[in-house]
Amino acid sequence: MQLAFSLDAYRTRVADVQRRIKDRGLDAALISMPDSVFWLTGVDSVGYLWPQALIVPVDGAPIYVTRTTEEPGVDAASWLEERYFYDISREDPVEAIVGEIRRRGLGSGRLGIEEEAFTMLPSTHRRIGEGLPDAAFEDCSYIVPEARLVKSPAELAFQRQAARIADHAMARVIAAVRPGVSEVELAGIAAAALGEAGGEHAAIPPMVVSGERSALVHCMASRRTVAVGDVVCLELAGVVHRYHAVLMRTVSVGEPSPRVREVSELAREAHLAAMAKTAPGIEVWEPEEAARAVLEPAGLHGNRCHRIGYSLGVAYPPGWLEPMMMAKGDPHRFAPGMSYTVEPNLHLPAEGFGIKIGETVECTESGPRSMTSLGHDIFVV
Repeated sequence: MQLAFSLDAYRTRVADVQRRIKDRGLDAALISMPDSVFWLTGVDSVGYLWPQALIVPVDGAPIYVTRTTEEPGVDAASWLEERYFYDISREDPVEAIVGEIRRRGLGSGRLGIEEEAFTMLPSTHRRIGEGLPDAAFEDCSYIVPEARLVKSPAELAFQRQAARIADHAMARVIAAVRPGVSEVELAGIAAAALGEAGGEHAAIPPMVVSGERSALVHCMASRRTVAVGDVVCLELAGVVHRYHAVLMRTVSVGEPSPRVREVSELAREAHLAAMAKTAPGIEVWEPEEAARAVLEPAGLHGNRCHRIGYSLGVAYPPGWLEPMMMAKGDPHRFAPGMSYTVEPNLHLPAEGFGIKIGETVECTESGPRSMTSLGHDIFVV
């Protein structure tokens, strides 16, 4: 086995999740999201593209149901002893899942199911219900993600290592920005630098947007070539044992205009003000208000394009968000061991540019600590 953590660590995680299942009055939970399956078992695979389920009973060992194709990887990367591998050429995946639930005596139990998981297709959800007419179902989408919010020292160590990889790649791609280079070339340089530093594939590939496209915050790299006077926004993530550290910075090709300089300095100030409000005990919506206090007097709060941050840890494509969101209505408070992004990104499409500034931060007993070594000013090349 090639496990990232000790067997005791995995057993402790399973016991924690089982306590949460019991507190919800459930007999078992069906877990299909790859990040949660990995966190509980060590399974590291793209097998989540087909129906799968980690059946976690309130008592006893979990059982993993997946394709026969995944058997070598499960043997190599997990501690699981109870598995069922279905042959997709001869067996129906949903019937295999239903069959294992029945075999465990859970066919008439109260079962948790991840209703908000992209891996739980509506047709799969419906057919599981049809196959288990005597069972009662309840949403359990956040049972495992909530258990993952406060990281162990070992988890944070992987995330800090991922942040160093992200720093290396960001420095490399910033050095490559010049007139005539294309966005896709810069994205490729970023990907190569992440790999050469030991980074695994990220849940989202490097994002590069330039010129007027720099206001398109979540767009992927295009074939547009960089020109003098452009703003270039960069976002990438280092990954170690699936633990992500996200990093975002902005580059000006040539001396930035007074307006770009003004907005980037306000974004920096908002970023630092928000990060300072991520200390233990603070409600998670407060960083947004700290950034608003900086940006609103300048008329820029309306140019904020998404939440100011969110919890971050283990992730697989297509995304890397954990359930804590820095927005009003979220009930969480910051606690030591939590890790999250802070990113008061701005888009000004009417003015033809945007500003990205963000990074991964950890909450410690003494307050927030950034995982990056890079400065927060706009980079000028």
